[in-house]
Amino acid sequence: MEAIELIGALLGIAYLVLQYKANAWMWVFSLLMSLLYTYINFTHHLYANAVLQVVFSAMAVVGLLEWVGLRQQKNRPITSLPRSMVPTLIGITLAMTLAAIGILQWVGESDNLLFDSLTTSINLTGTWMLIRKYYQEWICWLIVDPMMCVMYALSGLWTSAALYAIFSVVVIFGYLRWKREALTALQDEQHTTTDIQ
Repeated sequence: MEAIELIGALLGIAYLVLQYKANAWMWVFSLLMSLLYTYINFTHHLYANAVLQVVFSAMAVVGLLEWVGLRQQKNRPITSLPRSMVPTLIGITLAMTLAAIGILQWVGESDNLLFDSLTTSINLTGTWMLIRKYYQEWICWLIVDPMMCVMYALSGLWTSAALYAIFSVVVIFGYLRWKREALTALQDEQHTTTDIQ
């Protein structure tokens, strides 16, 4: 198990570096990491997070298609989440959390019911925002990565806990970089519109 967890953590670091750089190869590393963490989470009775990793695998394929432009025939720029969507996303995240708690209580075997449910929901919301290249996706990681660190530590997965401790620091820099790129893209778009007029 330790070797699998170490490989998963190394894939996670590569994924994070590529995510920071907004490089589409991150989705390949996300897929590989997700496949390993499906097994790791399942064997440690973190069932919601095990299912999350299966979903992450599918989302990695969708993300890759979106980012390399195969679905829209163009690369999607980093942008800002419309403010009108914030209440909806918060509501959906809370609803997913409550649903996950209910399912895990029914199954009756989750070792960390609240962490397992809440981290799964926030991760799903953040990944959807990442696919859409909203820079605010980093806020989800700022919230969830320290929680993942604690959850893995409570489960005795110390390599994974260390990985998410690293994630918890890097997200600050990722947020600042992506926000800067989104603002630059917006300014460029405004200049282009002005030039056309």
